[in-house]
Amino acid sequence: LKAGYNVQIATEGQYTLAYDVFPNPTDTRTFIPFLDNIEDRYFKLPKYIVADAGYGSEQNYSNVLHREKMPLITYNTYRKEKKKKYKTNPFHVSNWEYDSDGDFFTCPNGKKVAFQYLSNRKDKTEFKRTFRVYECEDCSGCPLRDQCTKAKENRKIYYNAHWEQQKEYIREQLSKEETGEIYGKRKIDVEPVFGFLKANLRFTRMSVRGKSKVENELGFALMAVNIRKYTATMQHTSPNSNKKDSSYHFLITGIFFTYLRLVMSQPLFPYPS
Repeated sequence: LKAGYNVQIATEGQYTLAYDVFPNPTDTRTFIPFLDNIEDRYFKLPKYIVADAGYGSEQNYSNVLHREKMPLITYNTYRKEKKKKYKTNPFHVSNWEYDSDGDFFTCPNGKKVAFQYLSNRKDKTEFKRTFRVYECEDCSGCPLRDQCTKAKENRKIYYNAHWEQQKEYIREQLSKEETGEIYGKRKIDVEPVFGFLKANLRFTRMSVRGKSKVENELGFALMAVNIRKYTATMQHTSPNSNKKDSSYHFLITGIFFTYLRLVMSQPLFPYPS
């Protein structure tokens, strides 16, 4: 049984501040619409946009940077590329020598892998990616061929320069102490919300059908998690709370009422066509 909707939430301190549901099965394609929804219905986007590798793509990075925000989002091969096994693998293009003057790589067998042509590709969202295509001068009789490529002809390399620059930018940001620490808090911020929904509230599937009804039910469930988090925090609050603490409690209470208003403002039934 496949899930009917892809749930997206934005959190801060384990409080859900925004949410939405999408029919798209992958997180990559829900990312930009969710950011648009947050800005339209909830609040201004913060300086840092933090998400896991499921959201890392050339289009998503470009979109966040266009909004003048900083993406702290890994990509699918981020952790793999940091391992010694990957860095020492002679058949990964990232480990090959590159001659910028002649615009060619040198393969493990010492052959030139020279630039041939540009290739433009569009995905389902019409986002265009540009690849520089390189081809080895001669793979015939190469003793390393079985380890290097499965192609029947010469090995070709599709190199996306813009994507490689973005990955380098992400690696640089996550290597810094401040931004690395911010990204490190992602798991302990957003994951507990889903964990509490499933384990404590046993909210593992919807009881209604239709996007608008699902949004309503999910909104009440997330609000219950927020209230539970708030009451648990209050129980551990010192009686000698200062004015700063009181302001914080007032802010959280205001968020609850705003959140309730947003949920209740949604239609209980779909609008007639």
